[in-house]
Amino acid sequence: MKTNLNALLLSFSYLLDIAEGNQLQHSKRVAYIAMQIILKLNKPEFLNLTFQAAILHDIGLSHSIFLHGSEEFIKGETIAKDIHTKVGYEIVRTLPVDKKVAITIKYHHERWDGLGVERLKGDNIPFLAQVISLADYVELNYDKTKDSFKYRNDFRDMLEKEKNLKFNDSLVDILLELLQKDKLWLDLCVYNIDSLLLPLIPKQSVKINIDELEQISEAFAMIIDKKSEFTLTHSKMISKRAFKIAKALGYDDLKCRKIKISGYLHDIGKLTIPNYILEKPGKLTNEEMLIIKKHAYYSKFMLQQIKGFEEISQWGPNHHENLLGTGYPEGLSGSQFTEEAQIIAICDIYQALIEDRVYRPGMSCDKAFQILNNLVNKGYYHKYILDTLIKIS
Repeated sequence: MKTNLNALLLSFSYLLDIAEGNQLQHSKRVAYIAMQIILKLNKPEFLNLTFQAAILHDIGLSHSIFLHGSEEFIKGETIAKDIHTKVGYEIVRTLPVDKKVAITIKYHHERWDGLGVERLKGDNIPFLAQVISLADYVELNYDKTKDSFKYRNDFRDMLEKEKNLKFNDSLVDILLELLQKDKLWLDLCVYNIDSLLLPLIPKQSVKINIDELEQISEAFAMIIDKKSEFTLTHSKMISKRAFKIAKALGYDDLKCRKIKISGYLHDIGKLTIPNYILEKPGKLTNEEMLIIKKHAYYSKFMLQQIKGFEEISQWGPNHHENLLGTGYPEGLSGSQFTEEAQIIAICDIYQALIEDRVYRPGMSCDKAFQILNNLVNKGYYHKYILDTLIKIS
């Protein structure tokens, strides 16, 4: 099984923006601006690295918000930038990308004058980190609702004032040269940036194999699970148990590993759910329940965009369905609710029951199995799958 790395990252960027509290398509827009700068510099050999670094530049932000709360990030404190660049560096180091991508992410909040996070100064800051930093600044500060001659001039003046302070003056000059034309201004206002970004991504496929796909899936599982202190190993444990069940049921190695990946990513749509709902100590209201149920839909929606994930997208995201057709979001029933999806579903229920929650302590394994057995007896799941979970536990 092989898939395209850049296509995978592009699909994940939507949920990354939500998890990081950014405006939708922030990472894509940063990538577009940065790649325009690279092309203006006539350095096409950097396009692939630029795209990957831009898409992943804030990957450490959601974990950092979990560790230190959102207020520090709202204030724009240096400590907040320090945390998320380091966390992002550590995450990206585990991914099957060039090490320069991780280095770029680590240093993308440096300043030309040496007053950034790591106190690197001038040309000691990696070149791509300088480019991503400038593109990020433009994307965050340009107000798409104020496009006018006066606003454009004011924006240019703002960039001029950052020369040799935040940014290398020659890079700012390159950007200002691009902004002499109407096109980039108008590009920044385009709602769906995909149509502009996709043609810039290098045509050669960046293929990743099943081992590398597992690495990426595990990294994103960590981002998902760290949204809440009560789910720190949730997806990882579901993946582990689902893999063991698949082995015990005689699946071939490739299918077992697909099940593992599906377990890692089954809850990826939870990145769209606010933490005040995920960690609410009391009973959810009908409106809050409606919101939380959307995560399964978004999990499938995102995974279906990835070529090679045709089966994976039908397994993990269906973990809230059941054989009786009373689940969500599609109300699948009977043969529509496949054996593979049942494996993930049963592992998900078991893991949720034995984990601590804000509203209750984790249950014993025996109590969790008892609850699952009651569900099986009512016809929600096949008994042999539960029996296999008990056997491998």
